[in-house]
Amino acid sequence: MTTATKRLWLLLPIGLGLAGVMLVIRVSLVDTMLFFPEDLDVLIIIFGLSLAIIGALILILKVLFERLRQYSVERARQETLAEHHRFLRRLDHEFKNPLTALRAGLGSLVLTLEDENQRRIVRTLETEAQRLSKLITDLRKLAELDTLPLDVRAIDIRAFVADVMDIERECIELNERVFSLNLPSDLDNLPALIGDQDLLLLAVHNLLDNAFKYTRANDRICLEIARDQDDLLIMVKDTGIGIDHDELPMVWEELYQTRNAENIPGNGIGLSLVKVIVERHFGQVDLQSQPDEGTTVTLRLPLM
Repeated sequence: MTTATKRLWLLLPIGLGLAGVMLVIRVSLVDTMLFFPEDLDVLIIIFGLSLAIIGALILILKVLFERLRQYSVERARQETLAEHHRFLRRLDHEFKNPLTALRAGLGSLVLTLEDENQRRIVRTLETEAQRLSKLITDLRKLAELDTLPLDVRAIDIRAFVADVMDIERECIELNERVFSLNLPSDLDNLPALIGDQDLLLLAVHNLLDNAFKYTRANDRICLEIARDQDDLLIMVKDTGIGIDHDELPMVWEELYQTRNAENIPGNGIGLSLVKVIVERHFGQVDLQSQPDEGTTVTLRLPLM
């Protein structure tokens, strides 16, 4: 049922009710509430009013049930999300100390071994322990992002891009990728971006980190800044391995890794963090990809 139809159903009993009240007043004054055949207009109005009231009641009940259902779904979602966050925080708490002790022990052990093969095995274990520690840390960050207070301030876009380039400079220089930066000609005239600069830098870093991770030597990576009316667009484009169409809806899920990236080191947290950060800034994130052609991720953030 469209919004216009709903309004009509709500206005119909009001209109008919007013008409009915006026006609009942006329009958009470003229005919002392007696209904005669010549008062068919009154009967028609009363009959129509009854139908309208029944229709309005049905509509009101439908609206109430729909809102109750939406409330129940949203409440269940919030409870599930809260429980999920509690689990992630408990996970971080339970793993943090054992992992720290494990990494320290492995670091000491490798110094005492003389056999190179044994040292190599211990270094592998140390690397995996470090990777697990980072995974737990990233999960904790993800759990905290929904409630973490934002350090909101006006962000100069040129300075923001310069900070991004400083963070990524070493990665750009060490990787055999063709990197480019596309900025709008009116960059200095753009309004400031309102948000938490550290979190937004983390979001862009995660996108560029994925771009370097899922591309090959001589592939192209582009960071592009553009404006679309009142929004700032931050786009990271690459010509890497891409993602199959059927996997696109799942890339935002925690720990999800695409089939063609199973042998590439990663924990599947990066895009989840990006999505939460952008949504907390009242923005939107979009991902377009084709296998063996590349991926484009677009962040849409509101400007002042």
